[in-house]
Amino acid sequence: MKNKFKPKDNYQIEKNTPIPLYYQIERILREKIYNHEIKPGEKLPTEKELVGEFDVSRPTVRRAVTNIMRDGLIEIKRGRGTFLKTENFEEPIAGLRSYTEEALKQGYRPSSKMLSFKRIKPDDEIIKKLMLNKDDAIFTIIRLRLLDNDPSGIDTTYIPVRLAPKLSKSDFKEHGKEQSLYYILENKYKLILNTAEEIVDATLTNRKESILLGIDNNSPINLRKRVVFLPDNTPLLYMKSIYKTRYKIKLKGRLS
Repeated sequence: MKNKFKPKDNYQIEKNTPIPLYYQIERILREKIYNHEIKPGEKLPTEKELVGEFDVSRPTVRRAVTNIMRDGLIEIKRGRGTFLKTENFEEPIAGLRSYTEEALKQGYRPSSKMLSFKRIKPDDEIIKKLMLNKDDAIFTIIRLRLLDNDPSGIDTTYIPVRLAPKLSKSDFKEHGKEQSLYYILENKYKLILNTAEEIVDATLTNRKESILLGIDNNSPINLRKRVVFLPDNTPLLYMKSIYKTRYKIKLKGRLS
């Protein structure tokens, strides 16, 4: 097959910079995926081929590919290789709720711990999901979610700064309604969360996630990706969540 990963032009890696090599390779692969240079269902080069193309070690390539796999973009088919996933079947579900609201409804005591709150530039995935320009700034918020004081999941949320410029770490509380991002956006910043699109997938935990959740490294786990829109269909936030608790969808209504 024609190798689509030949490092040339802006697809070269720089070995004399502080940016990790695995991260540079990961960004190259992601860019080719988001630019549709790699088509759904298409086979990716082997680990050996990528090692040769980028002149790096196997662990470096493996880490880059594993990070992409964890986001549900690619999959390994035993005996055949690594492939870009085909489009998921999507089924609309009415009444998407916040983590806090759903937990309270089911009788749990939810709480949250802030792990990180940063203002950064978006990568290609976030630009696509939130319909941004490369120069736009975003807030990246990472939180550990707990049920009855037991770690149950990790949320990573991306919000365009221009939509909530005064949003800050101090807005968030560990307990009560103000642990809910949705509550803060609606009640403090008067933003209307109108609709949402969500995809449920599966992934494996990395070492840091496993420690935070108290589970074995590389444990299978639920991955939820959600984009929330304002009434004019402007994407307000993109959230990626992993949950170690069993994820069950209950659908009720007339079949059509």
